[in-house]
Amino acid sequence: MRRIKDYNKNKIYVITIIFLFTLFLSFKGFAMNSHSHGTIILLGNKNLTPIIYSDDGVAKGIAVDIAKAIGNEIGYDIEVMAMDWELAQIMVVNGDADGLLHMNPSFERNRLYDFSFPLLKSEFSIFVLDNNVSIRDINDLKGKRVGVEPGGYPSILLLEYDGIEMEVIYDWDTSFRDIISGDLDAIIVDRWIGEYELAQSKISGIKIIEKPVETQYSRIAVKKGDTKTFSLINSGLRKIIEDGTVDKIMEEWKGKRVLYITEDYYRSFLLHSAILFLTLITLISIYFVTKYRRLSKSLEISVKERTEELHQANEMLKAANSKLERISMVDGLTSIENRRAFDIAYNKTWKLCLRERMPLTLIMIDIDYFKIFNDTYGHLIGDEALIKIAKVIKNVIKRPGDLAARYGGEEFVVMLMNTTIEGGKVVAEEIKKRIEELGIENREIKNVITVSLGVASVIPNYKIEPKELIDYADRALYRAKECGRNKVIVWKDDI
Repeated sequence: MRRIKDYNKNKIYVITIIFLFTLFLSFKGFAMNSHSHGTIILLGNKNLTPIIYSDDGVAKGIAVDIAKAIGNEIGYDIEVMAMDWELAQIMVVNGDADGLLHMNPSFERNRLYDFSFPLLKSEFSIFVLDNNVSIRDINDLKGKRVGVEPGGYPSILLLEYDGIEMEVIYDWDTSFRDIISGDLDAIIVDRWIGEYELAQSKISGIKIIEKPVETQYSRIAVKKGDTKTFSLINSGLRKIIEDGTVDKIMEEWKGKRVLYITEDYYRSFLLHSAILFLTLITLISIYFVTKYRRLSKSLEISVKERTEELHQANEMLKAANSKLERISMVDGLTSIENRRAFDIAYNKTWKLCLRERMPLTLIMIDIDYFKIFNDTYGHLIGDEALIKIAKVIKNVIKRPGDLAARYGGEEFVVMLMNTTIEGGKVVAEEIKKRIEELGIENREIKNVITVSLGVASVIPNYKIEPKELIDYADRALYRAKECGRNKVIVWKDDI
């Protein structure tokens, strides 16, 4: 174990491994990113049993089986290698492999990779001591020592929170025992992985915080711009999802999902069993009251009271379950940032521009006649159109600090830091032109899909609320729609 701030001293070691690994692949005859031999190389994290793991040098796991099925569908031989996860990410960026298997998108990762359709659900959860009552959610981790795997999604996720002391972990068995000994306060990892490792190591005294820190959907990542590999993988994944192959693989691995029974879980199990037992007794009581009408009035009152208690308990359980879902930072359909990601980035950027006296520009974008398009061609084709349009918008936005996000439905938003209204209009016109050049036909209006755009810009100051700039851009957007659509309108005080 070592702290993340000390991690740079392993750079020479990582570079040496990359060099030796590249020589090994050349010796074996694997031509990375060369599809002429019908082979695609995917790298996976070797520490994710049973999703991806190495069995005597052979990669196995549920994600590996899905990758093989994709290869069968597209007619390519997909080779999966389970290895060090940080090294795997560096190799794909350097072009020494075709892609990464089972990777969760993030704001920074989206700059380096293109992500496929969703692959597997990941519930990133907190593991702590059984008797630890001070940690109930991620906000309680401030000032605590939290173990995360190097290069894993939790190490990226925790960067959003100040005051958490992250420590790199390499061995699950040792790390969970560090919680027992007090060397670590918590570990954050995919719940499935953590439960499986605890069950395998037979470590007791560890519990899982029921509310996940974040729920994500992993994907297959390829190097940004590798459109050939991206299209091949996406087409194969889509087909095996539609024909039920993925569901069959999930069913085959269902037995591999080991449930780690903690003391809290055992108590919860007893509570649910008691509720179920009381429900059964109540139903039996009602049955005999109805059939024989021999029970006393007091018993009837008791049954009603117990039924009401059960109802209240069920309502409390429903309320608790509704709080467990956490919205992802990445839109599940288009793979660009979602509304939540925009809100967080917008507030941070507003404060930065306020401090530095820099202009901040917003572009609100709405697809013209999209409801008619959906009604004509169906939601599946509509989803494909949204994905293409999102990709165009994202490709136009290239500067660090700028952001393109899906704002809701068929509406998108672009944030441009340190950009004047003139610069914002240039970007908006470029987006409008490229989307029209896609040539996506909408036969009901006898035209191709177009967009309307509203542009607004201010230099933030203490007299202006952040929401006002959003409102200005929104007004300009609606003015563009009123003026005939497929237009860029710049906000002015008289709109």
